Amino acid sequence: MEDRLSVAVVTFGCQMNKSRSEHLLHLFLQDGFSEAQEEEEADVLVFNTCAVREHAVTRAVGVIAHLYHAALQRRGKPPCVVLCGCMSELLREELLVRLPYVRVLTGTHNIDELPSLVREACNTGERKVVFSPPSPHFTERGYRRKGRVSTYLPIAFGCNNFCSYCVVPYTTGPQRSKPHDVILEELEEVVREGFREIILLGQNVNSYGKDLGNPQAFESLLEDIERRFGGEKIWVRFITSHPRDMRREIVEIVRGSRILCPYFHLPLQAGSDRILALMNRGYTQKEYLRIASFIRERIPEAAIGTDIIVGFPTESEDDFAETLRVVREVQFEIAYTYAYSPRPRTKAAQLKDDVPQEVKKERLRVLNDRLREAYLHRLRVHEGRVTEVLLLEEDGELIARTRENLRVFLEGGENLRAGSFLEVRLARNSQGKCIGIPVLCRDDGKN
Repeated sequence: MEDRLSVAVVTFGCQMNKSRSEHLLHLFLQDGFSEAQEEEEADVLVFNTCAVREHAVTRAVGVIAHLYHAALQRRGKPPCVVLCGCMSELLREELLVRLPYVRVLTGTHNIDELPSLVREACNTGERKVVFSPPSPHFTERGYRRKGRVSTYLPIAFGCNNFCSYCVVPYTTGPQRSKPHDVILEELEEVVREGFREIILLGQNVNSYGKDLGNPQAFESLLEDIERRFGGEKIWVRFITSHPRDMRREIVEIVRGSRILCPYFHLPLQAGSDRILALMNRGYTQKEYLRIASFIRERIPEAAIGTDIIVGFPTESEDDFAETLRVVREVQFEIAYTYAYSPRPRTKAAQLKDDVPQEVKKERLRVLNDRLREAYLHRLRVHEGRVTEVLLLEEDGELIARTRENLRVFLEGGENLRAGSFLEVRLARNSQGKCIGIPVLCRDDGKN
């Protein structure tokens, strides 16, 4: 075996997976591996997978097969293929049939063992299949690449909600919250390293601390973050929030903060009370609208994002109309939409998937059209406002985001660089995009 194997980590799915992939890469580099310049050249291909929807699984299997064969052709010998994450945790040995060249298979609870498992597999030629129960504590630290502007900071992992359509509680285990003081220490490191945007992560971030016996732990954490770091030139976001746990106190803390960003991602999933009950979401349409209205009232410039599923079993046209009603009333700035697909082990998988695919497709089209209309209408609130944006680099392109998480296309401006803050006047172009006209550049990192 070569002393210094190269590794590439390929990520599917959510922000938590992106954060965990950074952690994974750090573990491999610490263990003496090198980072491959190109995925097709890697000795070891690690796939951190997602299982939240059937499409995610299908796509992952296709990408894994493609990269395996591309690496085999480029290198002249097979790479060591490693699967971890939610898809592995859910499907387990089934994946060895679909992807027979996998050498190491683990789930969501073994990532700290991966470098040693890979070395064993390379040394012995044996396949390694290791699954462990969830750890009772969440101590995983976020690792960050130097030179970047934005970073994730996981504060909790796992989920206790058991929404009827969702595999996450089965693949991640119960919620485990990171100790309050450890989070503040990590945040101190992040600020010292020069990051400008820190995103607090949890499957249900605003239920942070419930497992520690403190239902208001998230409010206490936000207050301490403001108290300790409020004088820094940073932005702090948090995702994703469960509507049931979005308490008014959280909104008020954000409203009075200098660094907490007024972006609230509140997955609606459906607008019909009947469907919400079948989904086991724990709130009604009226309760959802009440918290959305409170956010709009207390922080008029705040942005609200959401996730919506169409075609859940038994969803009627009347049920779907209730979803459109909420879209019309809330006017979401950001939305992610999906057609329902049954997931193994979930309660909803026991229901007949009785909404035809063509109906799901049409409802998705209508929903996206209505969301687009609502977004354009909502942009009028932001149009003409002078605000600050943060410049970030994504896929080699310089982009800008507001505190409210709106993506802004810059018109003009010279000598701009990632990590700079820029004062812009928001406007809307003929394509309906939010544009920013620079007013004053501030990139000294000071208030």
